This record gives sequence, C-alpha cells and structure tokens, in this order.
Amino acid sequence: MRLQALLIGAVVVLPAAGSGADEAKEVERAVRAIQAAFNKGDVGTLKGMMTKDHVTVLSYARFANTADQLKVLSDWKFSEYKIDGLEAKPVTRDVALVWYRATIKGTYKGKEVPSPVQVGEIWVKREGKWVQASYQETPADKK
Repeated sequence: MRLQALLIGAVVVLPAAGSGADEAKEVERAVRAIQAAFNKGDVGTLKGMMTKDHVTVLSYARFANTADQLKVLSDWKFSEYKIDGLEAKPVTRDVALVWYRATIKGTYKGKEVPSPVQVGEIWVKREGKWVQASYQETPADKK
C-alpha cells in the first residue's frame, strides 16, 4: 500500500516539475543576459538578475553580496567574454547549476584577469524569474 501511494505521488509531482530541458534553456538565456549586462556595466539590470546575498569568488577578488560587487563594477574593463560549452542542469524546479569555459580579455583594477577560466554558477528561481545566486571562476589550462 505504501509503495502504491508513493508511486501515485510521483506521478502527480513529476509532471508538475516541468520540462528540465525548458528550465535549462531559460537558465542559459539568463546566463547570457547577465553577462551582457556585466560587460556593459548595466547596474540596474544586474541588480534585478542577482540575489542580494550573491557570492562571487574569483582568484583575484571575492564579494559576499551584490551591493559590494556593484560598487566596483567600473573597475572591470572587458573587451571580450566568450562562453564555450555552456551547460545548465536544473537540480529542482527552483535551483540550477551552470558550468562553462570562458575566455576573457580584460582587466580588473588595471590588472589583466585570468583567462581561460572554468565558471560555476548557481541560479535560483524567485517570483518566476531566474536570478544568479553565486558565480565562481577557476583558472583553467590553456588549450
């Protein structure tokens, strides 16, 4: 009887979860949109696409919230940020993991940033919208 109830519950819950492929595509679009806003220095768009408690971990800087990171946004100067091999994996309906390789041409506070890097991100769905909760870069071997 318990197994039957569990199976019935799974049949009811799984369709409600939506298509993982659809969720992944939504997150991929959000990843590209936030990077475009970052490259432009668009603070307004970034505020709406990052959680307030957003965490950024870089080999050359760390930020524990969105406000602190956006205060120094003008210290980044990127002429290129190329995303390769972008993959998004929904973990739940409201949480997704993202990873890709980025080739970056640019500086932070006048110093060249590491490139290429492996990027890991955590995205969460809040009020029906995907927002970035975490961004981490790890320097990668050059091909």
